[in-house]
Amino acid sequence: MQKIKLGDKLMLIVFFRALILYAVIFIVIRLMGKKELSKVQPFELSIIILISDLASAPMSSRGISIFDGIVPIITLLIAYMLFTIITHSSNKIEDAVCGTMTLIIKDGKILEKELKEQKYTMSDLMVQLREKNVFKVQDVKYGMLETNGSLTVITYKDCDNSLPLNIIEDGEYSKSNMEILNMDEKDVNKILKKEKIKLENVLIGTIDEESKFIYQLKDEVKA
Repeated sequence: MQKIKLGDKLMLIVFFRALILYAVIFIVIRLMGKKELSKVQPFELSIIILISDLASAPMSSRGISIFDGIVPIITLLIAYMLFTIITHSSNKIEDAVCGTMTLIIKDGKILEKELKEQKYTMSDLMVQLREKNVFKVQDVKYGMLETNGSLTVITYKDCDNSLPLNIIEDGEYSKSNMEILNMDEKDVNKILKKEKIKLENVLIGTIDEESKFIYQLKDEVKA
């Protein structure tokens, strides 16, 4: 019976280390949720980068225990889940961590101040417009820079009147959207009073393209 050479054994160890770490990383990324890489928030991207870095050392170095890679990866997963719970507990915290949507094109005009504040160049803007088959800024009714850096474009063909935006999300005012719509809490409270509903009971409330208030209450739809 032919003996397995030392070099072959070491190769097998590296092979199985890679498989185990791949399985761990796959499970961790899967548990982090169904998001495209281009749509993750900065803190999520930071964790993904850290995970890949933590896995590389025990995967390639035989002098490092595989658990030295697995334990911190699991720790990051737990930290991510706790951070997500805290972030989603309040719109204010979420806005502080993830940022807010920014209007950078309105009525066919570029809002230069907002463009500069977001460190966004004209080249960045035009590239994203062309990716959406829009070749003239003048065709854009609203252009919104999302928190992940992607651009949402609503052309005049898509929207004749106002911009549909949420003014209530998960029982809280969406103040960034309210500012874009030139609304304040008093305006929203008047709408709620008219509809005879309470703020904390609204899952999502939207001012649609016809300036009408449409909403869904919490626990309205049962699984």
